[in-house]
Amino acid sequence: MKESIFESWPKEEISRRQFVKLCAFGIGSLAANSLLLSSFSSTASAHPPSDIKITYDFYTKTLKAVITHKVSDVKKHFINKVDVGLNGKKIISHAISQQDNLISQTVSYLIPDAKTGDVLSVEAYCNISGKLEKEIKVAK
Repeated sequence: MKESIFESWPKEEISRRQFVKLCAFGIGSLAANSLLLSSFSSTASAHPPSDIKITYDFYTKTLKAVITHKVSDVKKHFINKVDVGLNGKKIISHAISQQDNLISQTVSYLIPDAKTGDVLSVEAYCNISGKLEKEIKVAK
């Protein structure tokens, strides 16, 4: 007759309480490790915007920013906020609920107070992690 795997284990006796503690510890460790690994996988795909191309049309007083932020799902991972500054002072804060497309988010704003030599800045925020800021000097 074949010996079962349980018969070949060491014959040490452990109490039911010790057995339950060992099982609980094993299950707890497994759950903690799973949670840790899942947090790494979600942050591994999270990233700040990779670039911002800013243009300002002096005659129409329009600022346009194309924010490069490649994602796989525009509803779950996207640019969620854009701040615009004029000479270091925040003048616009724009909340966004989903990204335009899988590659970028484009925004346009009327900035009537910008003059030659002023500095316009655009700061874009990823809804999961990170941000990027770029600036340009206004010219005619």
